[in-house]
Amino acid sequence: MKKAIAIVVAFLTTLGIQAQTTSKPAASGNALLWEVSGKGLKAPSYLFGTYHLVGKDFTDSLPALMQAFDRSKTVVGEVIMDGEMEMAQKLMPLMLLKGTTLDKLFTSAEFALVDSFVSKKTGIPMMALNGLKPAAVQLTLISFLAPKNISPTNPALDMYLQSEAKKRGKEVVGLETLESQAAVLFDGPIDRQKESLLKTIRENDRVVSEMKKLFEDYKRGDLRALEAAFADSKDYTPEEIETLLYNRNRNWAKQIPAIITKGPAFIAVGAGHLPGNEGLISLLRKAGYTVRATALK
Repeated sequence: MKKAIAIVVAFLTTLGIQAQTTSKPAASGNALLWEVSGKGLKAPSYLFGTYHLVGKDFTDSLPALMQAFDRSKTVVGEVIMDGEMEMAQKLMPLMLLKGTTLDKLFTSAEFALVDSFVSKKTGIPMMALNGLKPAAVQLTLISFLAPKNISPTNPALDMYLQSEAKKRGKEVVGLETLESQAAVLFDGPIDRQKESLLKTIRENDRVVSEMKKLFEDYKRGDLRALEAAFADSKDYTPEEIETLLYNRNRNWAKQIPAIITKGPAFIAVGAGHLPGNEGLISLLRKAGYTVRATALK
């Protein structure tokens, strides 16, 4: 159980790039780094689309990224990333089933399918995960299926950025709490969670293929390709998209002006939150800011 929770902690912020819009792609521009200026700002701030399974060595391929980071006084993330132990303690009660276990929720045939697949792909027996909500098991499974290049010497990019900010004495701000983000992930109807976990297993080849393309598109900084792929999502209902993406984008867009008015900020959130009519780029433009792709100098 502790191992599974640690894995979910390490994988949590991937949600921003996986839960995406079902609307048609908008011409947002093809970049991961954006400059936010105008509307009386004394200095520009920067909006960066991150991906938790890409390591910090990605900064070597995008020099402008650390230039923007260096110019900023505040670093903003979806949540403040404390140590894994602290995050696990906060997450644990939100991930656990109440009054039942997975072997009671699923039919015997369904549980056998989940047990066989999860054990094979993760090396973790299902009985060790039996007290977790289906969504927590699904996220654990996806963390093993998804391509990644993180390691102890190449930590996840967004976690590295916050860690580096703290070392340099920059203020670190979260747009939401870990608890509220976990609620989005784990508080949906249990029947829907069961259905989604079974679908991930039964459509494993498709899921792996899509995640591989997503990973490669991100590493190329191809925001248009990401947006186009997200438009055809087969894994989320419109209501889930509203909860996972749109509502959060709107909440964040309301908070950002107060942050960037105080001084230049570096805002790093899942790349899936940037494009589209309800994405942060569009919402900040609607709020009167100039938002443009930047390579800096």
